[in-house]
Amino acid sequence: MNKNNSKKWCLVHIGNDITYGLAFVAGELKRLNHQIFWIDGDDEIDALNKSIIKNKPDYVCFGPLSTEFSRSVELVKEFKKVLPSLRSVFGGKHVLAIPDEIKKNDDIDYLIWGPVYETIDKIINSPPKTSIKGAPTMPCNMQPALEEYFQQVPRMGSRERKYIMSHFGCVYNCSFCCTSVTRKSYGAKAYKEYWLSRRPVENMIEEAKLFLKFPTKEVSFEDDDVLYGTHEGAEGTDWLIEFTKAWKKEINIPMYANVTPNTVVKATDAALATLAELAGTLTMGVQTTGGDSSRLFNRHFQDEKQVIEAVKIMTKFGVKVKLEVIIGLPNIDGLCPDPVTDAIKTIQMCQRIAREVPPEMTWTSCFPLMLYPGTELHKKAMRAKIPLSEACEFEWHSGEGSVKFDPLTMKRIRNMTKMATMFIKYDMNERWMRALMDMDLNESSSKQLSECQYLESLTFRLGDGIESEFDSILKGMNFKY
Repeated sequence: MNKNNSKKWCLVHIGNDITYGLAFVAGELKRLNHQIFWIDGDDEIDALNKSIIKNKPDYVCFGPLSTEFSRSVELVKEFKKVLPSLRSVFGGKHVLAIPDEIKKNDDIDYLIWGPVYETIDKIINSPPKTSIKGAPTMPCNMQPALEEYFQQVPRMGSRERKYIMSHFGCVYNCSFCCTSVTRKSYGAKAYKEYWLSRRPVENMIEEAKLFLKFPTKEVSFEDDDVLYGTHEGAEGTDWLIEFTKAWKKEINIPMYANVTPNTVVKATDAALATLAELAGTLTMGVQTTGGDSSRLFNRHFQDEKQVIEAVKIMTKFGVKVKLEVIIGLPNIDGLCPDPVTDAIKTIQMCQRIAREVPPEMTWTSCFPLMLYPGTELHKKAMRAKIPLSEACEFEWHSGEGSVKFDPLTMKRIRNMTKMATMFIKYDMNERWMRALMDMDLNESSSKQLSECQYLESLTFRLGDGIESEFDSILKGMNFKY
């Protein structure tokens, strides 16, 4: 691009986690010789407005998750008051799910569906109130620009955990996830070719070298399933071996990664041994018990026996396994008539799994169900006229899920999300669980329970030494409880 045609773009970080998608937008903008700068959207409005006035961007970019959407809308409204010429660009999974609602907002000028690639010139040359669909590109052409991000949003640069991804898709079709939205939009063939192909190892290592320049204690391998394509005859094992050798040689920061029971039990021994060398801890998406609740999530291919087998396999390799489950399910088609009993059964399943392996080798996070717009489960809930909770802000640690139950059930689900880790760790029986879930938590106890769960997650991966740094970690977060 001719330098005279270069535009200035403001990229807005919001939330407690790396805005990884916008980092790829930044990378594409830099490749096309545009100017970029970052702001922390969680700062005070007055400070942010001063930055907008000072830098005078042509465009401001948001890639909000559902959690961050309302803040994004609030910010763009304020920015346009101090810089009326500013044009706003919204992308990401949330806006793809609710395009009609987005179009009604006068402060949103451009709606981007899908990847950033082949959209920048279209944004510049199109009038406001334009929707633009991005073109997928092979992962070898995708590289994030993180250095300015870490420098200009220092709480992200100093965050103990950084992210990296080798591919951006998922082979599953869980009803609570937005994967199906992207797959339907671009087609199954394109989805497999572009979203499920892995990035070159050398590109990922180059990206990760930046982590060595900033305070980084661990790196989250954020692929939905790092063992995807590692079964016998597939190419994933060779890629994983190549990546692990390069990572250990050139980066060697502790890693943890995401897997599913289904891929663990099918992976080659070489892939499992390599993953054990790469990551000391894995997050395993279990989500729910078998039976009716698993059908609600479209995860009926998985049962408790398979989960136990997968956990045993990984712990025998010396890898710790963090289980993730979801409670607070709606009663759709009669599949979950009693959400509290379903939640207890889910917790009891995690207790049984924990008993099958050596102590301290498993840990469980329990989340309230979030009904994300555009997902199949959200659509089912709307057709079934399931009431939604006004208290839900899509914040995991708050314990506030999407489904609005009666007040007592709401309290019980909220309390169980905050206490489930304790219930499982100390193998509490159902009487104890039912007694404690009926407690009235004040603000202080609610906050401390959520913080304790988060701290236990960190110590599970990083050891007890991280507790001395926990208060400083919390200071870099807008921790909602």
